[in-house]
Amino acid sequence: MGYGDIFCAEHFLAMLLICILAVLLLSRNVLSERVHQGSMWIILLTCAMLIAQDLLESYAQLDPSRRELRLISSVLGYALRPVAVLGFLLVIWPVNRPRWYLWIPAALNGLLYGTAFFLPLTFYFDETYSFQRGPMNAAAFVCSILYLAVTLLMIHRRFRDRRIGDIIVIYLCTLGCLAATVMDIYISGFITVPAILIASMTFYLFLRTQDLDHDVLTGLWSRLSFYEDCRTLRNTVTAVASLDMNGLKQINDRGGHEAGDQALQTIAHALRGIMSRRVIAYRIGGDEFMVLFLRCGELEVRQCMDTVTEEVGRNNLAVAAGVALRQEGDYTLEDMIRISDQRMYEAKSGYYRLHDRRRERRER
Repeated sequence: MGYGDIFCAEHFLAMLLICILAVLLLSRNVLSERVHQGSMWIILLTCAMLIAQDLLESYAQLDPSRRELRLISSVLGYALRPVAVLGFLLVIWPVNRPRWYLWIPAALNGLLYGTAFFLPLTFYFDETYSFQRGPMNAAAFVCSILYLAVTLLMIHRRFRDRRIGDIIVIYLCTLGCLAATVMDIYISGFITVPAILIASMTFYLFLRTQDLDHDVLTGLWSRLSFYEDCRTLRNTVTAVASLDMNGLKQINDRGGHEAGDQALQTIAHALRGIMSRRVIAYRIGGDEFMVLFLRCGELEVRQCMDTVTEEVGRNNLAVAAGVALRQEGDYTLEDMIRISDQRMYEAKSGYYRLHDRRRERRER
């Protein structure tokens, strides 16, 4: 290997991706409320360090007198690889959940490879200055694979309400990182870092697209998404629910629009609790919400709606809800939307009639 072979195409690709992601992050102060932005910087900084480490190791490999430098850079590389993968997991990890314990495997991995300074446990260089694997050399790759497996699980849990077509690219990128990590075990190269950066950029673009499809205040799917889903999913919708918040004007009058926004977010939180790939909730405007049920039976629909109304009631709020089932009259999707709206307005009128009678009794 000559000096001209130290810098390769993979290094250039990784550096280009780091620059692009850095510009994107710096040009936007908030990435997403659903993402810990600092985790993106962990990925960028760790990958930048891995590029420098790989170049340094390649340089040290040219001359046996640089044995100590090569040892240090090799230990650093093995220690940082799982950290880069961990960064991608942290991006996926919910922002409201503790994350410190996720660092434990990476920290233990770093300590294990640190033993290379005095034990041939993970790797060593023989008399001819050739790299030799130790009995625990695969630890860094096992740690990375573990992190990627948890990442796949977290994608499934966090984005279970998304259409599979929307998130398949995230699964593919994670599986690509997994394949690159496995290849690194058998092929000495610089594969994992570009794979992680490509996956991170893809996830960034995924979030930007998702933000356009979601309501900013509540995080539910938007009105535009509702109309799009009505067009593409009409044959699989078996029930529709219309919901409207009761008493929003009074809440705004008493506590201001901030209190009203908080009340809407509370209702959205209850709706997110029932969401899945077969139950999709939308905020279509103001205090109006819609839910589409895909291939759901009547019992499941009723249970979901009971869950929402009970959760809302526990927060001293109320919603008027109307449900229409396709099986009631072999209805079309338009019929179900019209009937659920009608039943919701009937429930809302009943709520205010009861509310007015209670107010009259208090005034007497």
